[in-house]
Amino acid sequence: MQSNLKNSGVKVLKWIFTALIFWPAFHSISSGNDFDIFIRAAYALHDSGELYTKPFVNGLYYYYSPFFAMLLQPFVFLREWHFPKESMLPGISYALVAVKIIWSTLTVIMIVRIIKIVSNEFAIEPSRKRNIFWIILMLLCYRWFWMNLWYGQLTIFLLWVILESFLGKLQKGWHSGLLMGLGINVKVIPLFFMGKYGLDLNYKAIINVLIWLMLFIFIPFIFYDFDYISKQTLSWLNTINPLQQKHVITVGEGGFVDVGALVVKYFTSYKIPTEPTVCITELSHNSIFIITQIMRLLLIVVVAFLYLKIKKSKGIHHANFLSIAVFCASIPLIFPHQRDYSFALLIPSVVYMVYTFMHNRYSMHPIMSGLTFVALIMLGSMIFFEFFSLDFRYWMLGVRLQGLGGLLYFICFSVFVFGYTKKVKLEGINQL
Repeated sequence: MQSNLKNSGVKVLKWIFTALIFWPAFHSISSGNDFDIFIRAAYALHDSGELYTKPFVNGLYYYYSPFFAMLLQPFVFLREWHFPKESMLPGISYALVAVKIIWSTLTVIMIVRIIKIVSNEFAIEPSRKRNIFWIILMLLCYRWFWMNLWYGQLTIFLLWVILESFLGKLQKGWHSGLLMGLGINVKVIPLFFMGKYGLDLNYKAIINVLIWLMLFIFIPFIFYDFDYISKQTLSWLNTINPLQQKHVITVGEGGFVDVGALVVKYFTSYKIPTEPTVCITELSHNSIFIITQIMRLLLIVVVAFLYLKIKKSKGIHHANFLSIAVFCASIPLIFPHQRDYSFALLIPSVVYMVYTFMHNRYSMHPIMSGLTFVALIMLGSMIFFEFFSLDFRYWMLGVRLQGLGGLLYFICFSVFVFGYTKKVKLEGINQL
C-alpha cells in the first residue's frame, strides 16, 4: 500500500511538472504579456528615449527601474529580425521571443529552487506522508505557478527573492542584502520586508539592503549619459511614489485584487466595459481615500501584531517561515495594482497550514477551516477559472471575486496564526 501511494505521488508530481514547464511556458512565448512592454522599454533605453512618460503597448506604461531595462539590453540587438508571418510566431521579433524563453526558463529554475527551500525547511517522514504533503501542495499551488509562467510575470521572482534572502544561502555576510536590494529595484514590493527587519531591530540588515539597492540604482549611470539617466531615474522614482493619486485611489481599473480596488468597486458606480456595476453606495473620492488607507493600515497593524506574537511564542515550529508567510499573505491586499497572479505570495502560508495539518500540530475551528476552503476556491487555487466561459470570467473579475477571496483568506490565516501561537503558549505554560 505504501509503495503504491509513493509511486502514485511521484507520478502526479511528474505530470504536474511536465505541464508546468511546457504548457504555460510555451504559451507565454507566443502570446502578449508584460515582456512586450519590458522589451520596448529596453529599446527606448538603448535609443535614449523616454521610459515613463508614454505607453508602450495597448496604453500600458513601464513601471520598473532603468536597471531592469538595462538587463534586457543583450536582446535589443535582435529586434530587427522577425519570424515569418506564416510561422507559429507570426511577425514576432527575435528579441521578444528570446527574452520570453529566457524568462520562462529562469522562472522554472526559481520554482525548483523555491520547492527546494521548502523541502529543506520541512523534512517530512515517512515517505508516504511526504508524498501526500507534496501532492496537496502542488494541487493547491499549481495554478499560481501556472499563471506566472502563462503571463510572463515577476511574482515568482519576488517570492524566490524573499525566501532565498531569509531561508536560503544568502542569509549572512556582506552579500546578504543583494537579492532583496535587487528585488526592490526591479519591483518595489520586497520593500515591505524592511518592516520585518525593523521589528527585529536588525539595522545592519536594513543598511545592507539599502547599500545594494543604491548600487543597483546607480549602475546605469556608468553606461548611459548622466543627464539622461538622471532624468529617467527621477521619473521612475516619481512613478512608483506610493503617495501619487493613481496609487492612492484606483478608479476604473478592472481585474485588480487589492483593497483599494475592492473599495472602488463597491463604493463607486464607475462603469467598466464587460464588468457589472456592484456599487453598494456612492462615496466621494475623499471617502474612498480614507477607507482605503484605513484598510491598508489595519492590515499592516495585523501583520505587525501577528509577527510579534510569533517572535514571543517559544516552541513554534519553523517560526521564521511562518513570519515570512504572514508578511507575504498581506502583500496582494496592501499594495495597489495587484492582480490574481500576485496570490502566488500566499504559497508560504498554504505550505505552513498544510504542514500543521499533516502533523496534527493545530486544527482550526471547523467553521474557519470551511471558510479557508471557500477562500481558496474564490482565489482559483482549487479551480482553473480559465476552464469557464468568458462571460463567467468577466463576471468574476467584475465583482472582484478573487480580491474578496484574498481578503477572506488573509482573515482566516490570521485567525490560524493567532490560534496556533496561543496554543503553543498554553502548552509551554502547562509544561512548566
